[in-house]
Amino acid sequence: MAKRVLVRFTEIVCPPGASAERVLAEFELLAAALRPGARWMLLAAFAAFDQGARLYPAARGRRFARLDDQVADAYLRKVLGRGDGVAELVERLKGMVVMCYYELPEAKAAIGYAPEPYIAMVSRRRLERYGDDIRAAES
Repeated sequence: MAKRVLVRFTEIVCPPGASAERVLAEFELLAAALRPGARWMLLAAFAAFDQGARLYPAARGRRFARLDDQVADAYLRKVLGRGDGVAELVERLKGMVVMCYYELPEAKAAIGYAPEPYIAMVSRRRLERYGDDIRAAES
């Protein structure tokens, strides 16, 4: 069940054409870094969001994972617009999934995010400036 909910959530919150399976793989890496209790609570939050859709009139008793794009998006927006603790929780869930999307190489390329040249430049500059101190401390 959790995978179906996460895939559907990804399809709604990420840009069209994003690979839900690849985002899910990134999300699994993120979740694996959490303590077991936190991981369980994260999955419980997704399950509650999924089942909560049953109470949304346009869902007609269906779970979030089974809603079409338009109704799923409307449900998500409705929950986010509540302005309460539930909205904050779902906003954080959305942030985690979107963060996983932006970890994908194609997402980084699409926004022109290429930190490697900058990191190399800063590394060279620091080595030139502090190289003697570093070598002295290592000896």
